[in-house]
Amino acid sequence: MRTKIILLVFLLISFGSYCQTQSQGNLVIVGGGLESSNESVFNQLIALAGGPDKASFAIIPSASGVAMQSLISFKKILISYHVKPENIHPIEIAMVDDDSTVNVNESEWKDNANDPKLAALVRSCSAVWFTGGDQIRTTKTLVRPDGTKTLVLEAVWDVFKSGGVIGGTSAGAAIMSNPMIGGGNSLSALAHGVVTDYHGDDFPEDQGVMLLNGLGFFPAGIVDQHFNQRSRIGRLATVLLKEMPQFSKGFGVDENTALIYMGSSNLIRVAGASGVTILDATNARITHVQNLAHIEDLTLSFLEEGDSYDITTGKISPAAGKRPTRGKEYYNVKCPGQAGVLSGHSSGLVDLMTIHLIDNKGTDVVNNISFWEQNSGFQVTLRKIAGSEGYITTDHSQEDKYTVVNIKMDITPVQISINPLK
Repeated sequence: MRTKIILLVFLLISFGSYCQTQSQGNLVIVGGGLESSNESVFNQLIALAGGPDKASFAIIPSASGVAMQSLISFKKILISYHVKPENIHPIEIAMVDDDSTVNVNESEWKDNANDPKLAALVRSCSAVWFTGGDQIRTTKTLVRPDGTKTLVLEAVWDVFKSGGVIGGTSAGAAIMSNPMIGGGNSLSALAHGVVTDYHGDDFPEDQGVMLLNGLGFFPAGIVDQHFNQRSRIGRLATVLLKEMPQFSKGFGVDENTALIYMGSSNLIRVAGASGVTILDATNARITHVQNLAHIEDLTLSFLEEGDSYDITTGKISPAAGKRPTRGKEYYNVKCPGQAGVLSGHSSGLVDLMTIHLIDNKGTDVVNNISFWEQNSGFQVTLRKIAGSEGYITTDHSQEDKYTVVNIKMDITPVQISINPLK
């Protein structure tokens, strides 16, 4: 027990080492899978950087296993949005060789973050972009072994503090918070908890959720990415409730979607194809049943394109044109939510929160069960409360876009017994 307490104190000190005062800068945090056709995200990213005529980008491919390909691809996309080619600068920092390049060994770039010329180039830009890949590669290359910032990381912070924009996708999103999630999945997180001292190269997905030092640009909580697509609600909830009680908020960003943070107003705006799930653990509880996590009263909200969240007040503002769902629900299904592989449609977290719960007058509670072992698993329960609200609009592609405010979630370990009907 004493060892665990000492470790936790050390982590709290370490995770606080990058804490900064509120910046005038902006963040574009993309949950992965950013498509070149996502005009909303790219237009807002470039606008925050000064517009296509003035924006200057430093691209850091440190997380990537194909660094040169990542640099070339993102540069082409920026040019397609009319950013001037001469204003797009590759920052050659990487740990892994890109086998598509014959005459360049990108793994030799691993120590370049201490190059004063690269730092000066970053500092001259209005935007810095981190590619996807493995977030641990970025922290290993941009942070010295003693925990101090490299010259390039100092320069990135200078861009941010001076009002520039820092963006990233997938691994480039994970690094934005401090601490950051480094690996693991929801079921293993609920069964094995948080790991902070793993020293291997590849963290096994079935051993819990790994929590490490991030870069700490995002001040409002912990970020998770690929959120709905990879069912990461369990691992983010576990992190919030187990090891880091000083953070009460978690932000799960879906693929092809951006959480846009504006430092001057302390406001979050959502852009892109899906949404951002906000977890509030202020009044939540965690206990354990046979070593499995039992989480109660976690508050969830869900925002899509154009919705905003005021970090200071906690107020959620739906995008213009959205209408309330409460009292005007479209669906009337008494037992929704447990849709499996044999059904006509599967139910991820977003569907459970929206069409099955907030826009469904047939029930105030939905349940969903996932197996952990042969006879045990976890039941996720979502429920409306007196303060729950929902909003909806239909976009130009005839797709429904929702806002969900203040529903409750429980995750309960359950014994599962399956008996054939007779």
